[in-house]
Amino acid sequence: MIILTGDAGGTRTRLALYEPKGAAFRHALEPLVKEVFDSKSAPSLEEIVRRFLERNEVVGRIESACIGIPGPVVGGSVRATNLPWFIEEKSFGESLGIPKVRLVNDHAATAAALPLLAPEDLITLHPGREDRERQVFAVLAPGTGLGQAYSVLGPDGHYHPFPSEGGHVEFAPKDDLEFELLKYLRDKLHKRVSVERVLSGPGIMNIYSFLRDRPYCDEPEALREEIAAAAAPAAVVSAHGLRGAYPICAKTLDIFTRLLGSQAGDMALAYLSTGGVFLGGGIPPKVAGKLQEGGTVEAYLRKGRLSTLVEMTPLHIITYEHAPLLGAAAIAATL
Repeated sequence: MIILTGDAGGTRTRLALYEPKGAAFRHALEPLVKEVFDSKSAPSLEEIVRRFLERNEVVGRIESACIGIPGPVVGGSVRATNLPWFIEEKSFGESLGIPKVRLVNDHAATAAALPLLAPEDLITLHPGREDRERQVFAVLAPGTGLGQAYSVLGPDGHYHPFPSEGGHVEFAPKDDLEFELLKYLRDKLHKRVSVERVLSGPGIMNIYSFLRDRPYCDEPEALREEIAAAAAPAAVVSAHGLRGAYPICAKTLDIFTRLLGSQAGDMALAYLSTGGVFLGGGIPPKVAGKLQEGGTVEAYLRKGRLSTLVEMTPLHIITYEHAPLLGAAAIAATL
């Protein structure tokens, strides 16, 4: 049995082939084949998948597939967020010769992987308490956008992943600086400000622009030129922020990681996810050193009367890069 899995992001689409073999599949974390594609390199996901299948000579041999897509999946179809794609399970499967296809929210796929991850696949920022319940687990994933999902242990003894669009709730400031940031973004965007506007790659640049334009920090000319020439400006700001090379970058990363901790604490409350909150997506592993400094956990735990509930809930960074593909494989193997 060969199954196809995919993780379609706003920037990159990752595809992989797995061959599950009974219960041993839970421990077979590595895909047989994995490739990464530029999501904007083709007008449709179908074209990218066809290219992948042909290159690996498995056309007509795939028994089931699960693809994680950014956006809400309704009735087996999805219009991808941050991508010009509309995908429908039935037509997608018929076109590619795959009998069983499941489209899921991309972060629900990550949530499906949580039971399969080992301690070495995680960095623990806050251990929580041993006497906690372990029935609900949440994923918070900043990258091109801000994804959320959760997984619930059902009465059947299996974990069931569920999508969420919680990344699009209102940004709720907590101190004077964050209130100023909210007003700045509201004036700049001329629309409501979701938490994704500050907790994502573009969100990093929104925080940076706020510090530059208000102005809280100077922007050196050399840094301005480097950012202007960069394909991924947020990566430049984050890298300098980790090294403390420029005050504006260090301050940007400090605000970002504290906002991330606060949002993770909100998720622990919203989902009662005492099994753990897991930071996924592309950004947290890259700024793990900053997340481990303490400001993130401090913001995570600061939840007033319900701080005790968050205190019992672990906070982890997912470092296993194939987690969304693995979760999609776990789903596909049950179709």
